[in-house]
Amino acid sequence: MAKKKKKMIKLNQSIRHFFGDEGFDEGIERVPTESLIALAHTLGIFNGTTDKPTLVKTFRRLWSEGETEIRTLIVDFFRNEGRIYPNPKPREKPHEREDKIDELLEAFELSADERRALHASFIDIRTRKITPEKIAAKLEHIRYVRKREQLEKALEGKFDFDDTLEYYAPIHYTLGEESFSKIHILKTAPLNEKRLHEESIETLVPEITELKAALTHQKQLQTDAFLASLNLSSHRYLNREQIISSLKSAPPSVQTYGTLSSEILRGVLTRHLHVSLTSGGTDDLIVEIDKELPLPFRTEPFKYRFSLHLDAAEISRQIWNEEDLVIASMIEKQSAEEEHAFLGELNYLIDECRTRSKLLDLRDEDLYLIVYELLIPYLGEIPHISAKTSRRVLFSFDQRIANELLKRQRQELLGRSIRDFKNLFPLARSLRRKLVFHIGPTNSGKTYTAFQNLRMAGTGYYLAPLRLLALEGYETLKEEGVSVSLITGEEQLLDEDATHISSTIEMLNFEVEVDCCVIDEVQMIGDRDRGWAWANAIIGAPAKTIIMTGSENAREAVTALAEYLGEPLEIIEFQRKNPLELLKTPTPIDAIQPKTAVIAFTRANALRLKQQLSKTYRTSVIYGNLSPEVRREEARRFREGETDILVATDAISMGLNLPIKTLLFSKADKFDGQNQRTLSAGEVQQIAGRSGRYGLSEKGYVGALSADVLKTISSLFNRPAQPVAIPFNVMANFDHIMLVSTILEEKSLSAIIAFFVDNMKFEGPFRAANLESMSEASAIVDRYDLDMRTKFTLATAPLSTSSPLVMAAFERYVRALEQKKPIAFIPPQRLGSYALSMEELQDAEDRIKEISLYLWLSYRLGEFFIDAEKARSFRGELNRFIENSLQQSHFVPRCKTCGKPLPPQSEFAICQSCFNQLNRSKQVPRSAISPSNRTAKDSRKSFHHGR
Repeated sequence: MAKKKKKMIKLNQSIRHFFGDEGFDEGIERVPTESLIALAHTLGIFNGTTDKPTLVKTFRRLWSEGETEIRTLIVDFFRNEGRIYPNPKPREKPHEREDKIDELLEAFELSADERRALHASFIDIRTRKITPEKIAAKLEHIRYVRKREQLEKALEGKFDFDDTLEYYAPIHYTLGEESFSKIHILKTAPLNEKRLHEESIETLVPEITELKAALTHQKQLQTDAFLASLNLSSHRYLNREQIISSLKSAPPSVQTYGTLSSEILRGVLTRHLHVSLTSGGTDDLIVEIDKELPLPFRTEPFKYRFSLHLDAAEISRQIWNEEDLVIASMIEKQSAEEEHAFLGELNYLIDECRTRSKLLDLRDEDLYLIVYELLIPYLGEIPHISAKTSRRVLFSFDQRIANELLKRQRQELLGRSIRDFKNLFPLARSLRRKLVFHIGPTNSGKTYTAFQNLRMAGTGYYLAPLRLLALEGYETLKEEGVSVSLITGEEQLLDEDATHISSTIEMLNFEVEVDCCVIDEVQMIGDRDRGWAWANAIIGAPAKTIIMTGSENAREAVTALAEYLGEPLEIIEFQRKNPLELLKTPTPIDAIQPKTAVIAFTRANALRLKQQLSKTYRTSVIYGNLSPEVRREEARRFREGETDILVATDAISMGLNLPIKTLLFSKADKFDGQNQRTLSAGEVQQIAGRSGRYGLSEKGYVGALSADVLKTISSLFNRPAQPVAIPFNVMANFDHIMLVSTILEEKSLSAIIAFFVDNMKFEGPFRAANLESMSEASAIVDRYDLDMRTKFTLATAPLSTSSPLVMAAFERYVRALEQKKPIAFIPPQRLGSYALSMEELQDAEDRIKEISLYLWLSYRLGEFFIDAEKARSFRGELNRFIENSLQQSHFVPRCKTCGKPLPPQSEFAICQSCFNQLNRSKQVPRSAISPSNRTAKDSRKSFHHGR
């Protein structure tokens, strides 16, 4: 890794040579178009584009994301070309900075030393950042430091960070005829910082000198009192020689007496407690005793060595003060605690083995003897069962009972009904799985910790809620040296040596056993449309350890699942790493600061806000209808400072880690697919948590654009999120479908799904999923002569039922499958640089969804969908088209009925004139037309109309 980093640094230095000592992003702009085209040909990425801004953007992305091989090819190109593209801007000259410093210093009365110190402090600072205020502040600091140094010299001491003065004081000791002096370290109370700054040295030195004298006198009195209390001739533990020699040899310290030597301590412990000191150092004493512990069902006791660690300073204090030494009682107490803890660890191990062998019904005596046989060799003389030892014993125990247990498990599985949903996943049920729930708010490190466990596992699965997150998980594991494959609905990057898989949650393979499976955003189990995928994954993931990450409102749901499965659940709670602060006043749209995200809840509102903000700010936009690639590019632009403001829907609430300092809600309600409703507390907290990312800003701020929205957000900000409702949905799998089909002798998939939803009952906290989209697709495929498995595959495809373009493509695919014809991908004829209207942008977004559907089906019905590579290539062009479109500021919202421009801040989809006409004809109140359903007709133009 270090070698690779050095190579990247060398390449960065090399490219600056050709760009006048500027970086790649600045220098590439000065390269002429013909050289950029030649470079594209050299890299094998030329696609016919001759537009210089597009080429520059492409090469910036290649340089930013590229590995050393790509960067090496680029550097070699410019080296072979032999041209230099110098920086036209003049560089700042060193003497200009020196002149400015000298000019500013003229305003201050300075000594020669102060002038030199200030000059040295600012000589490496950029000229524009050197101000009189900074010089004044630095001068004050220099003078205060010099003043402290003078005080320390005059007072013969040293100031600590809390403004206490530490100094050496001679203290006189008189013990009978013995008399000597010792140096002690004394400290004053913290001195007044304001006075240290403002008072003169002449005033401070006498006062502090007097304070030192008083402290020294007080210490002398304390020492005299202590010496008077010592019994030189009849001390309980020490003789005269030991007392005098110990006091003389004690190092300088605050204490009147010092820690006794190990020889004296050894003698005292032996004489008075009959305890041997086996070893000792300056601060720590160790006593070791051989002990025995009886164990259940074991004829001979367990022999071990007990070790007691003692604080030498505390034992010395007790001896000096002739107090009772309680070491014997400490030995009994601590050894009893160790034995109790050991027996608890043993009981836990026994219980774990009992659980794993439950089907075998072993007698307690037999179970204990098997565990002793496996455990004792690992213990030696230490009464402690470590986590590693426990894992070793459990592994050996599993091997011991594996064959008999597998036999019993098969018998049990054969006897259960299919209605016990967990038994539809036999591989998962054959494993002794452990469930772990990382619970906490956003930005608490729960997913990061889960990834560390996944990385260290021998084999593993990462299940993401989004394709974008699956790709990020894939890249994260790959960067850490893990061999990993990516599997999503529409693409697969397979490594034949992979030990790990990163995939979207719907793509989990229930037949591949792994050591660890991470299920991200587990609170999604309550989602109406996709929650079934999380329920299926938790129940059926074939992994020894299942690590779930999610928010507090999923606690009850996960606990209920664990109880149903009869599997151990460990809940680990995480706290947010930096605070969130709710703003007390709304933020006007013209007062937004950089690094702010503005949240909308519809595509139309997001684009409207983007258009409005783009007049003043560089703006990125993210909404759910965008492809993952475009969302990722828009996020990158904001993350890397190419844009100041991010406009986003709640599509950013999962998984996007962005440098958002302030997050502002534009609305406090959303359309959830069925109703326009106020946001829930959980949604507000999940979205708000994206501000103030740990490591990027110390604190996050949450607010709103208007007072009424802020009032609603404030009421929800600290309210507990509504728990995930139980029961939750599970998905009909193909085995269920075939079972119902066989029993009912039914060939209609839509009828089978309707029966499944209405009648199928499960044991456990489940209900059949409300499969509306699957029902709609089933009604289409039932019109064609297809086998049940093909129908089921088509019905579970990712359909965007609101898009006529996608639904028309789906019908074409189904029709071709009935005829068993190959299905080609048909791209639009022409594609410009960017969209000229919002409707054209919508068309491009729908085209991406059509490609996603085509690629999804190509992985399942590959013999018919023959143009996967062509579709994937055009998806890249579409993504670039959308990225370019989002960076434009030319969109003008138009009336959906007449096409006339709408006011810039209009929330409605039709103009006032069309609304009045519609109102007169239907008598529909304007309040009944929400932004999400105010489309009088679809006025979208053809995607490939002429320019």
